[in-house]
Formats: sequence, structure tokens, C-alpha cells
Amino acid sequence: MAKLPRPPLAKLFLKQLFIAVLLCSLAVINWPNSLLEVVLGGLIAFIPQLAFGYLTFRYQGARQQTNLVKMLFVAEGVKFGLTVVLFMLVFIGVQLSNPISLLSTYAAVVLLNWLNPWLMK
Repeated sequence: MAKLPRPPLAKLFLKQLFIAVLLCSLAVINWPNSLLEVVLGGLIAFIPQLAFGYLTFRYQGARQQTNLVKMLFVAEGVKFGLTVVLFMLVFIGVQLSNPISLLSTYAAVVLLNWLNPWLMK
């Protein structure tokens, strides 16, 4: 029985991290005094996405179909919960000078998901 090749998640996440760092650099140029907020916004978006990718592709193949569907729902719940917890930690623990830079960098990194088909090539 042939095994399916695993998707190139490491390469995809490294490309996304590179683009996220690039976006953070552009955001710091726009808001020079808010480096911490920009980096935190990028990390709040990237870390849950990394957990989602790891949990989603733990199982593969036709025999693992029920486990795969279960893990898809678990991974989405973990991603959502981790995002909420990270936002709470940042808003409680960090004195933000410019919250719009945090939120806009978060949104830009989340929108990177739409580039996945092109990044996979």
C-alpha cells in the first residue's frame, strides 16, 4: 500500500514566516515607535496557524478519515482558543502605544492564508 506524501508544511510555514517578517518590517516603517506591537500582532496570527497546521495533518489516508475530521475540528478549536488567549495576554500584559498597528499586522498575517496556493508551488 502506497503512502501519500505529506504536504510540505515546513516549507510553507517558513515562506509564510518570511512574508510575515516582511510585512512587520513594512509596518514598522509606517509606525516607527510600535515595533513591539507589530511583532506581537504577527506572532498572534502565526502561532495559532502553526498549531492548526500541525494538528490537522497528523493523520492521513482513507483509513484515518474519521480521525482526520475529528482533528480538523480540534485544530480549529485550538487555533481559535490560542488566538483568544494570546490576544488576552497581550492586552492585559503589554502597555500598547498603538493598538491599530497590532491589529493591522495581525490582519495582514491572517490574510496570508489566502496566498497558500501560490506559496505551495
